[in-house]
Amino acid sequence: MKRTNKTLATAVALAACVGTQLFAQNSKEGDISFSITAQGQKSVSTTTALDAGNWSQGPRYYKTGTAKLTQANLLQAIGYVVHGNASYYSASAKLILSQGELSGFFTVSPDLAPDAAKPKDVSIPGNGTNWVPTVYTSTIIPADSVTFVDLANGRDFGVNPVEATNGLLNTINFWPVGHFQPWGQIFVKDPGHGTVADPLCDNVTFFFNLAVQECYDCFYMNSFISDATFTESSSIVGPPCCSHFTVTGRGVDHYYLTLQFDDTQVNPFLTRDTQSPYYTGFIGVPETFALDGIIPDDLAYEDPIASGIGAPSPFEARFTLNGILTYSWSLTLINKSDVSPDFIGSAAYVFNGYGFIGLICDLLTGTMNISEKSVKAGTCCDEIPWYDSWYGIGYNGVGFFNDGNGDMPFNVPLSLTYHVMPINNVTIDDGDFLGDPDPTDSESSYSGEQPF
Repeated sequence: MKRTNKTLATAVALAACVGTQLFAQNSKEGDISFSITAQGQKSVSTTTALDAGNWSQGPRYYKTGTAKLTQANLLQAIGYVVHGNASYYSASAKLILSQGELSGFFTVSPDLAPDAAKPKDVSIPGNGTNWVPTVYTSTIIPADSVTFVDLANGRDFGVNPVEATNGLLNTINFWPVGHFQPWGQIFVKDPGHGTVADPLCDNVTFFFNLAVQECYDCFYMNSFISDATFTESSSIVGPPCCSHFTVTGRGVDHYYLTLQFDDTQVNPFLTRDTQSPYYTGFIGVPETFALDGIIPDDLAYEDPIASGIGAPSPFEARFTLNGILTYSWSLTLINKSDVSPDFIGSAAYVFNGYGFIGLICDLLTGTMNISEKSVKAGTCCDEIPWYDSWYGIGYNGVGFFNDGNGDMPFNVPLSLTYHVMPINNVTIDDGDFLGDPDPTDSESSYSGEQPF
């Protein structure tokens, strides 16, 4: 994300791959790895043999089996849709979190993403119908937008009305915390198509759907709990009048995350409906919208259990995971020349879930890990202009909460993660959002709904 280090009364800007680091040599990148065990139905049968007999005989023998869903399987599912070839990505390909921010103490300035979704842009490849999620007007300049560290300030959604009077720990406590994590974009990074210095970077964010439940209102942390310590520091940057305040620290944050993956036409970003406001131009599985796996009861009835009426679909995957993400971080300078520190660390997501994978209904257990590290700038997928390739899958059509003191950014067009409020009686400005029963209302009681 192209960001600018600005000294704001309310913000301490975070470092990033592009724009923030003056002559930066290193950037933060998060490697994503999944380890999933799937338990599904292996056989339904009238005898001890697998899939024997007819449905009309009343099958009496039922057997489950387990399988592993690996990172390679996900890359095959993505490659099958994006490139028409499940074997497209090389053995060195991996999923990464680009420009990622995982801490609950991370937030954004109001000018970062206020604009509505773009209409389809025929200049972009993909049947001329790719969805481009954000547009900036002449008065909104991406380079002027900032992200920053924020500490708890005794507010849930409203802007802190108290003027800053005594140093950093008040000057940055303007926005409530816990409304934006995780942030970023999900890419397939493949040096096998390109080079290590210039890898292929496919933005595949729209295969995913992420939501964080905001349910921890004690101490106004909103969506997470944390064991953390911050230290204030200051330095002179430029002329003596330009003192720069910043914070360093370390901690462990925990929050409840729902993560979905879908490479089928159930995913609105991959639907064949070219009139969909979300359609990216990539057609999900199955390409012909076959009934098997979508509306199976519309298939002709066949009495034999092993009828063979369904066509194999090994790269079809749709699943939902639920669990607690634990993020261990340090707030530190990625480069010595950086003006501001950034969160860097590792995340462990332990989940249970369910899915529909290869035409089999599965119960899922496992882990996802995100390992953040410092990499050479120029070799990371952050180098792609973010305002040309950002999918705000957490956007709900509203974008701001207003309590009379100012606008609080919330589920804005650039949000990776949709944040679910625990109550339905909070009034939000501009009630034209997904699921609003009356989108013509100027204000609506917010309940929230995501595209998937």
